[in-house]
Amino acid sequence: MRTREPFQRARRPEQKEERRVHLLETARTALNGGMELADLGLNELARQAQMTKSNVYRYFENREALLLALLEEAGMQWQADLAQRLAAIERPAADTVARAFAATCGAHPLMCRLFSILPSIIEHNVSTERLADFKQNSLELVGQAARRLHHAMPAIAPSASVTFMRQSIALIIGLWPLSHPSPALAQALASPELATMRYDFETDLATALALLLRGLAAAGD
Repeated sequence: MRTREPFQRARRPEQKEERRVHLLETARTALNGGMELADLGLNELARQAQMTKSNVYRYFENREALLLALLEEAGMQWQADLAQRLAAIERPAADTVARAFAATCGAHPLMCRLFSILPSIIEHNVSTERLADFKQNSLELVGQAARRLHHAMPAIAPSASVTFMRQSIALIIGLWPLSHPSPALAQALASPELATMRYDFETDLATALALLLRGLAAAGD
């Protein structure tokens, strides 16, 4: 098999976009292959992408900026999948919508992993300008998903659908690490008397979202 030649410095816009896509694909492949988020630094990314570190810095200011770009990409893919799942529901109700939402999140583990460290790590080491751009993009994504939710379940008002989306993100941030404990903690939680302390991501997310949907529907606004 022929080894890919190291990338040279991109000069044309299409070349720059090709390099950026290549870096994101390389990072995504590494993370989906089991690499820990903490181990994906720009040095490692440059090595796997066969680019110099100085070239990598032309596209991402640091590791956190890379992870932010991956989260944006994963979020758009998730939103498209959510639209399909919601459209396939014949009789929308709190339980069915919540299960569809949770299942869609579970099908995008990288997004959930990145969400889980977004407020504690990623957002602490990226420029204000980049964060403002990310939040603007997130606002649009949340709005799109909220409109789809309202269409699938009209009992949830448009403003309440936005509230649902905001709270669902907070639930993902909290539930993902709780449901993926360290090996030592997982061993400790295997004890029968600690069963109630164990979390299952999709099950617990669906339960919480169903309760939230019922509450928002009852509030009527």
